[in-house]
Amino acid sequence: MKNINLIILLSIFIFGCEKSDKIEELPCNYNDFKYYNDEPYPLGEMSGNYILIGSDSSYTDNSIRDFIKSKDYFDHNYDFEIHKEGNYGYKYVGLKLSKTCSFREISWILDDIEQNSIISYAHYTIQTDDCTNLIWETIGDLCVNSYSNIFYVKVKDTNDISDLNNTLLKTNTWIRNQNQFMNDWYSIFADKDSKGDALKMANYFYETGFFEASEPDIIKLVFE
Repeated sequence: MKNINLIILLSIFIFGCEKSDKIEELPCNYNDFKYYNDEPYPLGEMSGNYILIGSDSSYTDNSIRDFIKSKDYFDHNYDFEIHKEGNYGYKYVGLKLSKTCSFREISWILDDIEQNSIISYAHYTIQTDDCTNLIWETIGDLCVNSYSNIFYVKVKDTNDISDLNNTLLKTNTWIRNQNQFMNDWYSIFADKDSKGDALKMANYFYETGFFEASEPDIIKLVFE
């Protein structure tokens, strides 16, 4: 009977985000800051309406669409776009939820999404009033910020990256490449099997004290 009640409770949660008061034990893993100039820099409040998912680029667009259609907590009236950029290696999608959800509800949704083999990572999104690109052109009427599964680490000594290699092993992250123009910077990948998402890992790498800097790859998603 207890198992049946648990299934019913989780079903209510999945399809009705307003039931969050019954799921108080769910953890909230949202990080609302990054490190900038040696200080925590606020990124903003979490958005309760959108999330970001990423999939290995070997999966077809149709298989990604079928997965999204299988989840009732997504707004299936929203016409999403699957993005693939250059040699990034992943496809990513900004998705609208069917209802506004709380921290813990979205944490549960992200965890549920990552149980599927097609998903490499699932991330929170961040509220923003800025809907312009890097050269201040307007790119839409409604945007949220998020972050890819890349983060950037600056080593203290390019001749000794043992601290980098040890931290990679400890966190189950891996090097994407070394910057060809600034060889003290490395691009690092994190996914759902890492010790945390790319934002959490960027903060963790800095907090070890082994590195000069560590930055997440903040991206902007346009929804209207």
